[in-house]
Amino acid sequence: MRRLWLLPVAAALLGACGTLGTPEPTAGDLLAAPTTLQVGGRSLRAEATPTLGDDTFQVRVRVQAKHAPIPVLKVTGVYVVTEDGVWNAPVGARDRKDCGDDRCLQGTGRGAAEGLRSGEGVQVVVSLKDEKGRVLWLRDARASIQ
Repeated sequence: MRRLWLLPVAAALLGACGTLGTPEPTAGDLLAAPTTLQVGGRSLRAEATPTLGDDTFQVRVRVQAKHAPIPVLKVTGVYVVTEDGVWNAPVGARDRKDCGDDRCLQGTGRGAAEGLRSGEGVQVVVSLKDEKGRVLWLRDARASIQ
């Protein structure tokens, strides 16, 4: 009976390590993300620019509100669904930028360019975190690798 208390403690520790956390989204999950998102009474859309370099791939995503001000959100990651699978990259603090007005925010994900081809049509999904810590997904309607 004394060892039963170890079970909840062990489960909590494993969850903190990510073992019991949420798995990476599948291509189906990402393709089901909306192309328009309502947050704080504002309608949001994403516009992605995937660019292929020599050895790197980068995706800049702009999230725009139709009317100012844009809700308090943070771009946290970028997912790209290709014919071959899902590419993803986190968006760190240095890769988050203001767009210069109060209707837009942007972030850039960077990573290895393995298996990606210039001109390929892709679906780009941005993950956003709101001020309550909830994760939201928003998909660009159409993008191709430049």
